[in-house]
Amino acid sequence: MNRSGLRPRPALSSAALLLAAGVVLAASCAESPGASSECPDGLSWCNGECVDLQASAEHCGACGEACEEGQLCVKGRCGGGGGGEDGGGIGAGVGGGEECGEGQSDCSGQCVNLEADRWNCGDCDVECAEGHVCADGSCACAGDLTDCDGACVDVLSDRRNCGECDSSCAPAQSCVAGVCTCPAGLATCDGACADLQTSQLHCGACGVACERGAVCQAGACTCVLGTYDELSDTFPQTITGTTISGETNYDLACLAAGSSERVYRFTPSVAGTYTLDTVGSTFDTAIGVLGATTCAQLACNDDIAPGVAESRVRAVLEAGQQVLIVVTGFDGGEGDFTLNMAKADPPRCPGWVIDAPLPATVTGNTEHFGDAIRPSCGVADSPDASYSFTAPAAGKYVFDTFGSGFNTILELHDGGCDGDVLTCSDDAGEGSQSRATVELRAGQKVVAVIDGFEGARGPYTLNVAAWAPPMCPMVDLGSTYPQTVTGRTSGLDGVLQPPADCAKGNSPEVSYSFTAPIAGRYTFDTIGSTLDTVLHVHDGSCTGALLGCSDDAEGLAYQSQVSTPLAQGQTAYVVVDGASGKHGAYTLNVSGTPSPPCPEKALESVVPQTVEGNTVGAGDYVSAPCGVPGGEDRAYGFTAPADGLYVFDTFGSSFDTVVHVHAGTCGGAVLGCNDNAVVVQSRLVVPLAAGQETVVVVDGANPEATGEFELNISLFQGDGICGNPIDLGSTVPQTAMGSTLFQPNSATPSCVPSSGNDRVYRFTAPADGTYVIDTLSSNFDTVLHVHDGDSCSGPELACNDNAVMASSSVTVTLTEGQVITIIGDSRRAASGNLTLNIAAVP
Repeated sequence: MNRSGLRPRPALSSAALLLAAGVVLAASCAESPGASSECPDGLSWCNGECVDLQASAEHCGACGEACEEGQLCVKGRCGGGGGGEDGGGIGAGVGGGEECGEGQSDCSGQCVNLEADRWNCGDCDVECAEGHVCADGSCACAGDLTDCDGACVDVLSDRRNCGECDSSCAPAQSCVAGVCTCPAGLATCDGACADLQTSQLHCGACGVACERGAVCQAGACTCVLGTYDELSDTFPQTITGTTISGETNYDLACLAAGSSERVYRFTPSVAGTYTLDTVGSTFDTAIGVLGATTCAQLACNDDIAPGVAESRVRAVLEAGQQVLIVVTGFDGGEGDFTLNMAKADPPRCPGWVIDAPLPATVTGNTEHFGDAIRPSCGVADSPDASYSFTAPAAGKYVFDTFGSGFNTILELHDGGCDGDVLTCSDDAGEGSQSRATVELRAGQKVVAVIDGFEGARGPYTLNVAAWAPPMCPMVDLGSTYPQTVTGRTSGLDGVLQPPADCAKGNSPEVSYSFTAPIAGRYTFDTIGSTLDTVLHVHDGSCTGALLGCSDDAEGLAYQSQVSTPLAQGQTAYVVVDGASGKHGAYTLNVSGTPSPPCPEKALESVVPQTVEGNTVGAGDYVSAPCGVPGGEDRAYGFTAPADGLYVFDTFGSSFDTVVHVHAGTCGGAVLGCNDNAVVVQSRLVVPLAAGQETVVVVDGANPEATGEFELNISLFQGDGICGNPIDLGSTVPQTAMGSTLFQPNSATPSCVPSSGNDRVYRFTAPADGTYVIDTLSSNFDTVLHVHDGDSCSGPELACNDNAVMASSSVTVTLTEGQVITIIGDSRRAASGNLTLNIAAVP
């Protein structure tokens, strides 16, 4: 860009510039260290001399950057030159109306090429960074260099940017062809150079670290032995000593912080299992067994058990294998110790035979036994004892370790020690002992193995008995609520199965009894259990009527919840079971809410009457014997003003109702129950005597069914009942039609366990003969029964259910003038349009 009319800035003459440069160089060189690369401030070392890169025409701005002939270097930039006193400077000055030449622009009075000028690259005063050049008006790195955070670097050789920017090489590594490379003889391990012949962390191969006390020599970890004593190959033996002022050469893996040590070297003459302990020592000890060649730790123990400061280890050694035995203290402790050493008996399996009459109990101690069997359950690395047992008869047998002094594991094998595992038990019930139940044939041999959990050992008890059903309940919870109990079902029996429509599978279970201190709704749940539970609650006994069953309660994942009303003094039997054979740890929670008064209101002893109410928030305190349990309810007291058939219905209610009537109290005998007489409304007819007290309950048909209701009470008006049968006369054949929908349940037939609404007829035989009576063409499941005489209570002449599909048919022989009572009944709660056909047999 050319500009005109600008005032030129004064330009230094060539002579002045050269003079200034000479003075500076002379002063600098006078202080130059000669061949040294250290120059005074403001000067740089270039080709064996200190130069001012701001003024040197041979090194203008950078070493080797020479200005063209006739140009001067001013402020590190080449330009101008030539002429006389006013012709110097960087580029030609602009003045006297002169303009910059083609391809140049005026920048602060100097003509520059914005396409190539490092200090005015693309625009005035845009300076390129050190090492960059201006090409086509943009700053860029020269040649094959790469811009990394503003600096031009060679990514093929730069250690901080090897291969790419910000990719640094580790110490001792060089960047060769863009790859971080260790010097010859070193390997790259975890991003650093390591000598595999001597590295403690990478001895012989990357990641192979030497134990403390060992050094890496020629690529192998070698144990450096400090002071030690030799132990004889005599057993058992006891050594006493002290760790006070001992050396500290080995870090035991079982200690966060150790102390001074006492070390022994031991070489067994025979292979076997060796036990070492510090029982009898005066301080908190730790003991370790190390390989004498590499210092590899073979065994280590701080405390035998929680709260026990003494230590015990067990090591399986080969004949001639040298080991170091290290006795030290916990967290800096030191003192006098006792070291006991013994050789365990060779593993035997089975070790003994149980041949005593049942029940039988055997005892022993696994302390110095070998480890013959690794059980399939629990975490075991312990000595074990084994017994063979032959079943005297076919049946179920129980093996347990109750009474043992340590945390046991019990496993049963079929036939011998190498036979199939029949069962394995770690912890049974709430304790750390084990229990296993197995079905055996007469003469079948099994081997029972008593093992220890995580190295545990000690005195054991093995009990064997023929199986007997467990007590139920196992535990009485009394009458306290809320309360929480915990336990385990592992190893227990699976006897009390939940209903098939609730859960499947045979699982071990535990049973509890709970007696309601007051009437109310009580909730039993297994929230907090780690076991996938099933919960079933029974009335009065473990096999009593089911009050509720839950597998996975809504919102509780694998846990269960049952809520049920209980009367004061009523005992519920609660069974905590597992889903699909599962067993484990459970939590059982019991809570309750007292019932409101029941009945909550006494109605007038008048009919007809209508009661309006709402069940929302009422709670479920009176269980409905029909419908789905759990609906909220309202209960009313009603006393019959006279003998008669009373109709109770919920017509006009806003939700799916159930109506049930009880004798005397809320927990009294059920006189009737109906769900869905007409669509979702309910209706039932109950015979009552004058002055008879009842409780009428309006319930929800399911836990979600609540709302506003109408309860209507009236006397039954109509015929077709025992007290007012429909007279059919003596005509044959004939067909009578009617509905049982709103009829009462007048009589009970002998051929079905329960019946519903019925319709009653009277018929007189026109002549001696055989008569066929049926309900063909009825639209519900009928039951037909015929009684002699003009009464529902007369002798039953015939009864039939389902002669043809859901219809019924009977054949009776009658004499002329004989009166019979015919009852068109229904099976259970069925009702509908009844068709009654009567015909004489020719």
